[in-house]
Amino acid sequence: LNLSLPKAPVIMGGVMGKGKKKGEAKGPPPSQTANRKLSVVGDGLIVAGGDPNSTGTVTDTGSCEWLRFNSLSNAGYEPDGHKKTNQDAFFSFAEFGDKDVSIFGVFDGHGACGHHVSGLVQKEIPKHLDKAQIKSEGLKEPSQALEPMAKQLSAAYNKVNTLLEKDKAIDSSLSGTTAVTCVVMGESGSRSVICANAGDSRAIIAYDDKGKLKVHALSEDQKPDRDIERQRIIESGGRVEPLIDEEGEPIGPFRVWLANMMLPGLAMARSIGDDIAATVGVCATPECTQYQLSAKDRFMVLASDGVWEFLSNEDVVQIVQSCDGDAEKACAQVCARAYSEWKAEEEVVDDITCIVVFFEKV
Repeated sequence: LNLSLPKAPVIMGGVMGKGKKKGEAKGPPPSQTANRKLSVVGDGLIVAGGDPNSTGTVTDTGSCEWLRFNSLSNAGYEPDGHKKTNQDAFFSFAEFGDKDVSIFGVFDGHGACGHHVSGLVQKEIPKHLDKAQIKSEGLKEPSQALEPMAKQLSAAYNKVNTLLEKDKAIDSSLSGTTAVTCVVMGESGSRSVICANAGDSRAIIAYDDKGKLKVHALSEDQKPDRDIERQRIIESGGRVEPLIDEEGEPIGPFRVWLANMMLPGLAMARSIGDDIAATVGVCATPECTQYQLSAKDRFMVLASDGVWEFLSNEDVVQIVQSCDGDAEKACAQVCARAYSEWKAEEEVVDDITCIVVFFEKV
């Protein structure tokens, strides 16, 4: 791996602007805040990369006998008027090889080649999942499914990561993607969700508790300052520190750095790609959780942090609930609300992707 790169900060996965959730610390000049998912190299040079024509909106909708969904991805906004490349990607399959298996995934690319990385991962992860094994595991008791499914999902993530490393057409040295995948499996009455997460995209379930909707988090954002992540990074020779401004004050989230160089500055501890960050402990292996569905469960949401940056889990549940079971409307409302929050808090708007899955017969 060639590390002959500039020693100026290279910021990945979160350039500080003026967002309230990030505190009031002094950030870079406005010209350097353009998009949290871009890399900033040297004296404010913003490296966006990508095909300027790959912009706009992507949507998908579908259903099977026991669920229905809508998926929506919108490109962000840059104040200079340049059409921003959408670096998010997703997949959604109501029936994945069998009527009792559904899979959904959200991938949030970052770095100059982030859209190429997320696009590759979107296409390759389903290819590396064994449909027959998933169906077989779904027929077992739900409690027996987590370990074999976690192994399969972890293997898929790491195989795709290796494929990316070998792909000479995509420079993943300073580019990568988050990956949150949910596999819904099992027969009626014993269905469960297996969630595999690497990064800070997120998946949640909304369930009814005595007439009030509550949230169960299927994933946890893998920030570098989480104890388990920090320990792995430090033991691998990396540093976990925030940026420091000219006045010596910390700016924004904790980031991953090489021991003696101000890069890559990645604001997450796990991802697919990010070859330089991988040399100091950032890994593609996902954390996997299982959730057994019941008649109380109403819907599931997967989204990139374009949604979660300014909306809480509870905010999103409230928005979806207000749409009365209309998945298309729910996705549109979540994305519109997230967009308005970005416009109110930042000079830029991140790419925004959301999948809403309503359960009907679990």
